[in-house]
Amino acid sequence: MAVGLAVVLIDLPYDIMGVKMLWWTWHDTDPNIYDRHYWVPWTSYYFHAAFAAGFTFLFHGTRRLLSSTHKFQADNFIIELVCSLVTGMFGMALGVLQFLPLYHPLHDNFKIHTEVCVLIFLGAYALLVWAADRNPSKEARPSGKRGWFDVLCLIPLVHYAFFFLLSIYGQPEKMKSTGLHEPIGDCSAISPVYTAFGQVLSKRTFLCASDFDEQYFNFECLNEVPPNASDWYTVCGTPFPNHVEYMIVVGAECIMGLFIYFNMLYRGGAQPGPPKITLKSKSKGKRE
Repeated sequence: MAVGLAVVLIDLPYDIMGVKMLWWTWHDTDPNIYDRHYWVPWTSYYFHAAFAAGFTFLFHGTRRLLSSTHKFQADNFIIELVCSLVTGMFGMALGVLQFLPLYHPLHDNFKIHTEVCVLIFLGAYALLVWAADRNPSKEARPSGKRGWFDVLCLIPLVHYAFFFLLSIYGQPEKMKSTGLHEPIGDCSAISPVYTAFGQVLSKRTFLCASDFDEQYFNFECLNEVPPNASDWYTVCGTPFPNHVEYMIVVGAECIMGLFIYFNMLYRGGAQPGPPKITLKSKSKGKRE
């Protein structure tokens, strides 16, 4: 769950600035991504936390159950293969299962805004992580020494610095994105959306070029709107509705992310090294 929260911290500025700079677009009326946070679906954060936590749980859990040597390396090839296959096949399923007890009942049945579901979910993660951190395992603080500034510390530094500078100097109104987008078509066509609990929701089958609610793009830089049946076309960026607000929001997320990663990677202790492999020699006995 700590990994899930850490992944959301990495994703926040990327998602907000990515959609604003037209690195991708979202389908307009899909009920599962309709509720937005700066035009990012709230379910994106739920997704990243749940799937990262599920993957990590199986990645480390299978090794702890089947192996005894090292956190990242099993005792032998067969055990490593089993751990990898289990993680690869069931990591996504474990992420999907985390949508069932909270998101789908509240959102689909009671029409509660996705923001509420996501904040409850992330809050539960944070409380469980905090409770676990109050009683750490012995191997969690092996030396009491601080870590060294290395490439693991450099990655979040570069990541957050890039997106903070992008929020300051980026010009989304000059962006054009030509590529595969939601197909344009009949504004009255409706398609069913089936949920995990069997409910049938609905969405527009196509993007209605004359009536859509995606304020991060439009067609104003084009001579004419793409015709119906188009799925490969150009969309135009829009200016920041409040540039200072974007700078504050993205900047605060970057500072918070840097603070947390600094404490995890630098102040949390040295990173564990690879396991020592003992080789047997007939003439010299054992050597490491």
